[in-house]
Amino acid sequence: MLPDTLHMFDKEDRKAYCRVLAAVALSDGRVSMEEFANYESRMGMALLTPEDRAMLRQELKRGRSFPDAADGMHPAHLRIALRDALLMAAADGHYDSREMDVVKQLAERAAFSPEDLEELYDWIDEGWNWMKKGRRVLSLPEEVHHWNTVYED
Repeated sequence: MLPDTLHMFDKEDRKAYCRVLAAVALSDGRVSMEEFANYESRMGMALLTPEDRAMLRQELKRGRSFPDAADGMHPAHLRIALRDALLMAAADGHYDSREMDVVKQLAERAAFSPEDLEELYDWIDEGWNWMKKGRRVLSLPEEVHHWNTVYED
């Protein structure tokens, strides 16, 4: 759980935030279990109503495209969506080039420089390494390979 104020966004930005994440998750034509779990978690953090969550979940299952999901979002909210979109893209163990295309479009909309985006990638890598170290400290396998697909075209 990241200490954000996602729950304080206005309702439309919270739904747009979820649609931005869905755009990244769907961009490679499938949604892995890790991406889906991440998506569910972030919907929970957004404090959306059960009805809104059900609607967004159905949109994700149908593979709806969200090219304009970021339109009208507050710039700070879009930057948080960009960060979480990158985390979602990394959730299944690799960055797909189609996911990165969506991320780059989001970065442009958020007026995020290539250098800032690179710093965000580095931050995520540091986080993965931190988690690996935790598994090592617990005498668990450092590499976890259990990726699976929930929805696929």
